[in-house]
Amino acid sequence: MLLVPVVFAMDSEGGPAVTLVPAPKEVQLRDGGFRVGPRTRILVQFGHQTEDRIAAETLVEQVAEQSGLRLNILGARSGRKAEEHAIVLARLDDSRVRRFLARKGLRADELVGDQGYLLFSDKSHLIVAANSGQGLFYGVQTLRQLLRPAGKGLLCPAVGIRDWPNLEKSVTEKDVSSESAPVMVKNFLKPQA
Repeated sequence: MLLVPVVFAMDSEGGPAVTLVPAPKEVQLRDGGFRVGPRTRILVQFGHQTEDRIAAETLVEQVAEQSGLRLNILGARSGRKAEEHAIVLARLDDSRVRRFLARKGLRADELVGDQGYLLFSDKSHLIVAANSGQGLFYGVQTLRQLLRPAGKGLLCPAVGIRDWPNLEKSVTEKDVSSESAPVMVKNFLKPQA
């Protein structure tokens, strides 16, 4: 599988470039960004806290490593407006989240599936949403790559990202996984004398 990174400028002020690997399918760049600071909290929806906590904890670790800030993870009811300074980890079955993201140009259609995610950030919102815990985890991995030091906290550039996995296997994966592996692969796997 060939991974092609996406590179874009951090913000309109000429900040450092950001590289995302693997490259998301759709990226919308905007001006500004979401500042992560001492008052920022991570909200995880009730009903999914156990499954989504791993993604939240990896984000807490990343923020602590980069800034020294220790963010709290809190439970939140589905369908309620998020508090200010919150990073929201949500499920796309939450109609309020889904409508908000659609208004921002991020469609939660069948392409997103179980492993895809939507990520949106602007000055006052930072939302990662998916249909499953796995998709949410992948979205948080992208968010971790976006975060950059800014003053006494971090900055996530203002973006809209829609991503989902490639469902096609590469030629190499197909050849190796088939019962009759190509001669080149068989010879490579033979013990050398």
